[in-house]
Amino acid sequence: MRVWVSTAFALLCFASLGAQAQERLVVKGYTSDQTSHAVEEIVQPRTDRQIARWNQMVCPQFVGFPADVEKQFEAHLEDRFAKYGIPVKAHCPIPQLFILATTHEDDLINHILERDPYLMQGIDVSAAFADNFRLPPSDVRHAIRQDYPVRWFSDVGIEYNGQTGTHLMNGNLPARFGGGRATALYIGEIPMTSFLGSIRHEDIKYMAITVDLSKMEGVSWPSLFEYVSMVALTNPQLKDYDTSETILGSFVKHRKPQPGNLVMSDLDDAVVREFYQDDRAEDGRSETQKIASDVTASLHP
Repeated sequence: MRVWVSTAFALLCFASLGAQAQERLVVKGYTSDQTSHAVEEIVQPRTDRQIARWNQMVCPQFVGFPADVEKQFEAHLEDRFAKYGIPVKAHCPIPQLFILATTHEDDLINHILERDPYLMQGIDVSAAFADNFRLPPSDVRHAIRQDYPVRWFSDVGIEYNGQTGTHLMNGNLPARFGGGRATALYIGEIPMTSFLGSIRHEDIKYMAITVDLSKMEGVSWPSLFEYVSMVALTNPQLKDYDTSETILGSFVKHRKPQPGNLVMSDLDDAVVREFYQDDRAEDGRSETQKIASDVTASLHP
């Protein structure tokens, strides 16, 4: 059984109910420089890595929301994902996307880190992810402990295709990976290239998003739905965003959610559309440049 089960258990146990909100309308415009800056803020693959995206039907699980809000949230998320060609199916035995409402977010995060400090990272099929047995980078662990009203983390990797053998590495490993020596760190390597180039691509395998309802006074549910949808679709870095030309920067400013009916902007829509249309096997940095160029061209013809 995958090690993320302990995280899932913590996620399901610590959610609780929260607040109501109101709605207003905000209209935004863009410049070429703002567009380029926003894309580079949203799309930030690690060095020598690809842009990770969903590549399967996504099963969300909502916890801690009022029943009527959960139903609206589920429909909103399904509609948003379908717009970009990603099927969503609720109430699956094994969810891939956890969306959790709580009024005690720090307690929830601390409990998650105590139960699973690896944040759902598991044994992967690729040597590129052989370091998943180590703790996540310090900046990730630091960010998730900060008092953002919405926080998230994910397991990114390459799914096992059942066609390759097991790779072993000598060394002492944590008990969660079997302990001892010569224990598998990754399962097998998918063929890397064809005559057309790379055929391997990185996927978002699991994702957890926590929502602190104690910080949501004056915030509309539709704004929250839109923000979480953008987060779930793009798996961006958890931080304060400089630009308000994306909902990532307009909904949360200085770690505080903003009132009003904030929606995914034209820029957000263009970014996500390019995100899921472009070649997933491309190098992340070159793909980011292409997305920035294509988005700018679509918004500034």
